Amino acid sequence: MAYQTLQQEYLQIPIVTRAYTTACVLTTAAVQLEIITPFQLYFNPDLILRNYQVWRLITNFLFFGPVGFNFLFNMIFLYRYCRMLEEGSFRGRTADFVFMFLFGGLLMTVSFREKKVTEVKYYQTNLFRWQTRFLFSFPFF
Repeated sequence: MAYQTLQQEYLQIPIVTRAYTTACVLTTAAVQLEIITPFQLYFNPDLILRNYQVWRLITNFLFFGPVGFNFLFNMIFLYRYCRMLEEGSFRGRTADFVFMFLFGGLLMTVSFREKKVTEVKYYQTNLFRWQTRFLFSFPFF
């Protein structure tokens, strides 16, 4: 009975939020269980171009560090703000929301080439998008 309720709740999460949050949790769990190492995930342009390790373009946005208090809060805020954006500003426009994710990731990949792990900046992009949407929707007078 509880399993069906949990499954129903999980399936009610908007698709992009559900996919991204699940990917983040699974990637972090795989690192925590030592199935993979963080060294296989971080952004390294040399390894991407020379060894064709193209997964590094995506996986550096999925790993949020070891499981702990910081990880828990990152996942809560990621879930909350992504869901609010997907159900609010991007309601019925899933492709636009995915494009925002991809465009934000591309900009960070290009601008933060020196940084090896960019997931925190990616998280902050979603937070910034949510904040500006609500900040500019309130009348100041």
